[in-house]
Amino acid sequence: PLHLVDRIETLNFDFGSATISDTEVQKLDGVASAMEKLLKKNPAETFLIEGHTDAVGTPEANLALSDRRAEAVAEALTNAFGIPAENLTTQGYGEEYLKVNTPGPNRENRRVAIRRITSLVAPVASNSEQ
Repeated sequence: PLHLVDRIETLNFDFGSATISDTEVQKLDGVASAMEKLLKKNPAETFLIEGHTDAVGTPEANLALSDRRAEAVAEALTNAFGIPAENLTTQGYGEEYLKVNTPGPNRENRRVAIRRITSLVAPVASNSEQ
């Protein structure tokens, strides 16, 4: 059974880069397969692709880089794996949420996390009628 309620997968990036490396593309293949299974059951599934950076550089530059990382993953999911773009939402957080609290370069902080957020964005039908 697929338990993709919260975080599905995390991909890491090289310093200053929004390019998905070969090893991370392999991870993405597994993520896309899981997404396809969920989308078959519910075509309205929604996934949030969150971009993050480490704390090196200015907050503004890191915010832009985190956006590019999230967008790169969304584009790869759509173009290489056929996941519909309308099921994907991207958000860059820059250095706001460090996984490892360090001011220096850290690969774990240079990441994109993919979450299933359908339950957070789906309208609750029973409440809309009242």
